[in-house]
Amino acid sequence: MRDIDQVLRSMNPVRTGQPADRSQLNEILSSSRSAGTVRRFHTRRRWGLVITAAAVTAGAVGYTVVDPFGVTAQPALAVTPAPLQMHQSNRSAADVLEEIADRVSGQADARPRRWESEHFVGEDWALSTRIDNVQVTSAVVPERRETWVKPDGSSHWKVTSLPPRFQNKHQRAVWEGAGSVGERPVRSSGTSGPDARSASEPPSTVEGMRAWLANGQDMGPGLLYEVVPERFQDHVFSPAQRAAVLRVLASSQGIVYAGRVKDRAGRSGEAFSLTGRFGGLPNKRTLVFDPQTGSLLASEEQLLGDAGKLHVRPYSVIQYGTFLTAERLR
Repeated sequence: MRDIDQVLRSMNPVRTGQPADRSQLNEILSSSRSAGTVRRFHTRRRWGLVITAAAVTAGAVGYTVVDPFGVTAQPALAVTPAPLQMHQSNRSAADVLEEIADRVSGQADARPRRWESEHFVGEDWALSTRIDNVQVTSAVVPERRETWVKPDGSSHWKVTSLPPRFQNKHQRAVWEGAGSVGERPVRSSGTSGPDARSASEPPSTVEGMRAWLANGQDMGPGLLYEVVPERFQDHVFSPAQRAAVLRVLASSQGIVYAGRVKDRAGRSGEAFSLTGRFGGLPNKRTLVFDPQTGSLLASEEQLLGDAGKLHVRPYSVIQYGTFLTAERLR
């Protein structure tokens, strides 16, 4: 998530008191999505430049010309999804994570020893969603991504935009007035070459997993919340490896058990949140795990109060991911 962090820092008025660099922003907004950093599930970098196009000119109410923000009037504040609804609990994160790890660690490893690819399916959304090179701020337009990773770490993927989502009829009306961008599915695909990192088999001990996740970096809780979703999108973990990931989280400072939650696919999971300024603006990151398997079900990032120069309401969700399936194919 280093790209998004840099953008957030540059937009944070508390840090510098200066406006964002307009020339750099215009260059980013005028480039096609395929020409720059692609969003996180299509590479092994988390989310990429997901916030860049959300820096709407201060004071603007709408747009009446063709530009990256839409074909007619876009709202002054971007439409964002409702946050996951947590059922609060006073239990400690370490206790719940250890409890899940204990349940998972003794399970049999059902992965085939010989396999042709690891297959991942998920849905994700970010504030900078662009459809046909048009910035969509009048609707939430998720994407369904499907990825195949071979034993040598090479991969290919395909992405399809999903139907726009709204919380009320007014939002739909605004989207229709802005040109109904994303009404028809948009598809894309790509490939990447061999990658030693993705080809490596993760360790199943806690210390080994901690070092493997860190990959030579000084990894605090903020970076851990970046790395874990990345690794769950390019590795099918064994039960022992999933237990080790959970125990690495259990030993980290600042993680809070947010309670039981249903993710955007309707599955029940245990939510663990981390708040801070990792990225420049106050934010809360949440990871949701299946209590029976230890698999990652969902991730979410939500701003807390200060939205800087991002034209969203305080406490808006600015990105989420839903991890639907992960399996080895023979």
